Amino acid sequence: MNQRTDLPDPSETVIPIGKAVAGTFAKAPQIIYANHENGSLYISNGHYMMKTNKEDFDNLLEQVNKRRRTEKIAAVEKPGILKFVDGGRGKFELSQEPLEFEMSDNRFISLFADDKQYFGYNKKYVDIFNNGENRLFVDDNADYDPNSHQMIVKSSADEILGVVLPIKIPDELYADLADVLPLKNGWKTELERIKENPKNDPYIGKEFYDGRDNHIIASVKKINGTDMYVVPNVENGKVSGYAAYVKVDEIENQIAQWETGKAEREKDKKTSPVEKEKPSEKEENKPPTRPFTYLKKSPWGEVTACEKLCPGVFTVSTEKQGGIMVALDMTAALSAAALKCGARFNGYMCFEDNGAKDVALRELLDKKLWTVPGGATDKTVYEENINKSLRERQPEYWRSRENTRVHTPPAKTAPAHNDR
Repeated sequence: MNQRTDLPDPSETVIPIGKAVAGTFAKAPQIIYANHENGSLYISNGHYMMKTNKEDFDNLLEQVNKRRRTEKIAAVEKPGILKFVDGGRGKFELSQEPLEFEMSDNRFISLFADDKQYFGYNKKYVDIFNNGENRLFVDDNADYDPNSHQMIVKSSADEILGVVLPIKIPDELYADLADVLPLKNGWKTELERIKENPKNDPYIGKEFYDGRDNHIIASVKKINGTDMYVVPNVENGKVSGYAAYVKVDEIENQIAQWETGKAEREKDKKTSPVEKEKPSEKEENKPPTRPFTYLKKSPWGEVTACEKLCPGVFTVSTEKQGGIMVALDMTAALSAAALKCGARFNGYMCFEDNGAKDVALRELLDKKLWTVPGGATDKTVYEENINKSLRERQPEYWRSRENTRVHTPPAKTAPAHNDR
């Protein structure tokens, strides 16, 4: 039997770039690209990636920039995205037709399911790949953690053509879908799933109260090569959407800090007067302060974790980067030299994880707006590491700070900030 020679080489299979694809890059801050060692070219808008070729890539850049009147989009090489296309990806095939569903933020998602959970992806990205020939997989469906639920798109020759990042399915949506897309093993809330602790980790599923907030150790995630416990808050039986990260080898110190906070708060309750002073008429008429909503966007991408350092100041993490965001009404507490190290974004002065973050931390420590976290084994060493980073990576700021300290005026009162 003669072998056909007119079939395309599987390694040359790419996703064509039409209007639908170009539209997904129209508002992207940059086009990320990486060249694989096998010669394949992959591009990404930060939410999905796809295999293409040099000619189509150049045409895409031209199309997008023609529509932009001001700042042109740039192509930025980031080889790290290739981790999604190396071998062994895609353990569970999404063989069923997806269910389309509209989220509360007006996004349409494509929903799939296995026996125990749902997998959600932005419909406009799924439609680019779901042509009836490509095969769709979940990277790893063993855990409930959406960080392992990337959609892996493969050709009929088992070549990875693209990756789509998942959308977390809230518990409320699980309840709405119970009749439409039933699960064989039944639906469980996120809190119930965490407490199952299938890997029998000694800490996962345990809750700790620090006198103000209730924390739960939810999972382990590798951040920049370091194993970290993911620790969200629990309120009224629901797990918060954002979490703090604690190094695995520092979790005992963090638990001790929570226990200390709980003991101190209980002590304060015992020693405080039984009756509080009656508030003044001015205080009674003061409108209530709205609860703070954790940051969702940053100059480095969508926020995956957010921790409040002090009123108006937050440390945030994203999938690729992170830093500290200071509300503009709090920047009066920062020196002019510090402000030169930050960049404005959506009402915040932002200090990136490139040494600039340590500028913000140093300023907060100097103004006594923040203290070294209790989880640090040696606070003196912690501060010295900040100083060392500044001397090496932010020498101009460090010189300015040292010169200013020679004749230090009385400290300014910290500006007021209402979290909202």
